[in-house]
Amino acid sequence: MKMLTMIIADDEPFIRRSLIQVFKWPEEFGIEIIGEASDGQEAYELCMELKPDILFTDIMMPFLNGLQVAEKLKAADCPTKIIVISGAQDFAYVQNAMKVNAEGYILKPVKLDEVRELFTKVTARIHHERDNRLNLEHLKKQLQDHMPLMREKFLQNLIAGLYRNEQEIWDKIRYFALPFRQGDPLMAGVLELDDYQGAVAKFSEEYKQLLYFSIGNIIDECLEAHPCAVSFVASENMFIMLFCLPEGPAAASLTSLCGQIISGIREYLRLDASIGLGRVCSLVGQIEDSYKEALSALAYKFYTGHASVLYINDIQPETKTLQSTFFYTFHARMMNELKAGQTDNVLELLDTLFARLSEPRLQIGYVQSICAEMIFTSARTLYEIDEDIEAVLKDRMTIMDTLYAQRNLTQLKAYMLELFRNLSTYVAGKNTSKNSRSINRIKTIIQEGYARELSITKIAEEVYLTPNYISLLFKKETGETITDYITCIRMDKAKELLLATDLKVMEISERVGYENPHYFSTVFKKTTGVHPLKFRTGRDTPS
Repeated sequence: MKMLTMIIADDEPFIRRSLIQVFKWPEEFGIEIIGEASDGQEAYELCMELKPDILFTDIMMPFLNGLQVAEKLKAADCPTKIIVISGAQDFAYVQNAMKVNAEGYILKPVKLDEVRELFTKVTARIHHERDNRLNLEHLKKQLQDHMPLMREKFLQNLIAGLYRNEQEIWDKIRYFALPFRQGDPLMAGVLELDDYQGAVAKFSEEYKQLLYFSIGNIIDECLEAHPCAVSFVASENMFIMLFCLPEGPAAASLTSLCGQIISGIREYLRLDASIGLGRVCSLVGQIEDSYKEALSALAYKFYTGHASVLYINDIQPETKTLQSTFFYTFHARMMNELKAGQTDNVLELLDTLFARLSEPRLQIGYVQSICAEMIFTSARTLYEIDEDIEAVLKDRMTIMDTLYAQRNLTQLKAYMLELFRNLSTYVAGKNTSKNSRSINRIKTIIQEGYARELSITKIAEEVYLTPNYISLLFKKETGETITDYITCIRMDKAKELLLATDLKVMEISERVGYENPHYFSTVFKKTTGVHPLKFRTGRDTPS
């Protein structure tokens, strides 16, 4: 423990000598006496120069008395703790001593037991404050080290709509030093690689991570031309850009900037990417809507082809259209219910959609295009899980001819309900036996491969299904997520190894698939309620 330092101040040399010699200060209290002062002014100057932990001072001294020294040190933000010696006749001074944050006082004649007791308390308090200060500094350093991750998490939460209070959001924006100014409009953009699965399928995981890092660098370099913009990663194939537009919505300049980003990715990485841009919003709390609009705009690259910049205002003009946030949510739910073969839910969702499409300001061509997109997106989604789905759907030309032959909303709705009823019923029939086999296969892969790196993507590759689909299927059939099941298997095996072997926690961690022993211990404690070593010793102890 680091030695504390102290200055003794008294105008009588004999008393100073006595105070210095009365205790073995280093041995008994861990205090080193680094100076003496014969008057208040000298005591003040020594404290300002040497910054001792403690000033042990008489109240009555020349030039400045002890309380005046304490007041001046307090005004100068000197952290030195003050302990005063006072005669009984100066008790009024003692009361004032408390007002200047003196740590304690000792009445003359001095009693050694009282001095010992007071210094024991004061030194303990100083060490406690020092430990707290060191802990706070350590926490601040950790906070600074994790600032980039915290900033990215905040931005992810922002576009997810987790914050509703506008002032709270701006407080966070200022804390993370984001280049936005309150009052300026904002816009979100989303970049995705075109044909993502085909583009990265041949790459190792290390190369994929390098690829994502490179894409982020290209985006950041291009955004330097727009100083009021930030970028971050939302997922493996979703790079988000938030633009602040202090001079208004310069859509043309943003489109040009996005084109540069796309060209850079094509030039350096030989890959195509497209960018969707949402509408301008006046409040930062509305950036979620702009983000979802950008996602909706990206869906239209099906029509425009690869390497496109898609601005939502160009796709959905200000004439009456479906709210993009509604369609985005509806589309995601429809695909999930369809893949699960939930026919009643599919038909109920279609009823909801057509209730929106029945608004008189919507033109029939727009309504028909919405229906066409739903059909072909569903076909692509279902083809990923069952190549025989084409047996239920007619060829594209026939579907388009039939769809556009429906000249009113009632006929169009009836056609869509019949088509999606057939699709969902077919998937439900297939799912009954297929789901059971898929679930058992997934469980077997996990039970046999828990000791190696095991991701949902890798499991999906082994069962020839998409990650999203097996996640949905596993949760629906078992009531738990694949990640939770992997953790459960690993924790069960860890318990066996803890009880049946003398392996170290680090070795057990590696054997059950965790490279980081600390993370393994954290997961184990969260799952079982106790640390691995406590689990081992606790089970060995008779109850």
